[in-house]
Amino acid sequence: MPPTRSLHALIVLLPTLAAAQTPAALAPDLKFWSACLAEGAAPPPAAELPQRLRELNMLLAAPDPVQRDDLGFAVLVKWLYRDRIVPVELRRELLAEWTRSLRVGIDQPGTDDTARRSFAALSLSILAALDNEAPFLDRAEFATLLGAAIDYLHQEHDVRGYDARLGWLHATAHTADLLKHLARSRHLDAEGQARILGAIGDRLRSLDTPLVHGEDERLARVLLSLLAREDLAAKEFVAWLPRAWPRPAKVDPAELARMHNRRHLMLSLLGLLQIERRTLPHADAVRTTLTDLLRERQG
Repeated sequence: MPPTRSLHALIVLLPTLAAAQTPAALAPDLKFWSACLAEGAAPPPAAELPQRLRELNMLLAAPDPVQRDDLGFAVLVKWLYRDRIVPVELRRELLAEWTRSLRVGIDQPGTDDTARRSFAALSLSILAALDNEAPFLDRAEFATLLGAAIDYLHQEHDVRGYDARLGWLHATAHTADLLKHLARSRHLDAEGQARILGAIGDRLRSLDTPLVHGEDERLARVLLSLLAREDLAAKEFVAWLPRAWPRPAKVDPAELARMHNRRHLMLSLLGLLQIERRTLPHADAVRTTLTDLLRERQG
């Protein structure tokens, strides 16, 4: 078996799965992709899979929500996660391609490129979930992916949830989904835990728009994944909570938005802990801290 290549090397060296296509190839065969989702549908032959994945990537970047969500992403979950027909080498190509896509148009929020970036993050979350169940990423590849996810959380300024034309964009929620699965990884150490907490705190501090499409619960699930770890740096986690929700120095529209986002994240985490069936060793300390914070910050 050839040696494992790092994600950085793949990003630099591998041909992109979204390489330029001929004009005829730009129109997706919607009947084919719909048929892929039919019960009992046979997977494509192995020899055809690389080309089909290139086409699938075009669907995942489409501004049309039916093509992107109902077909592209649905087939991706089926092939990659449920049926697991995508071999490791092609998973690494997808990893490199989607990591590149996180940066496409990042300096121009509000364009259709947001859909490509956001669904790249969501697609990476499926790869991360798969790696937790059927390991294939080495430590260096994990570190690169974690860094890319954190960078994207910092850099994405388009916080649209649902758009009337583009459908669900949900970049913050999709990045939270990716971090949630990375937070469960065997590769995550105490430093990585601190980086995830810091990234969420920074995001709450930098946003001046209220998040109103369920992003609070998605971010809270990242925190819950950390809480479920046996190697949780518990003192650091509990100490982070009041730092992530400081008292406002002033009240203006931007600060009101930050207060809204912080409060709803903490409420979501408390709610998740209330319905959590697992016994989490540090849950009581977190509940107590959250309850005290909510009392102090009420009104």
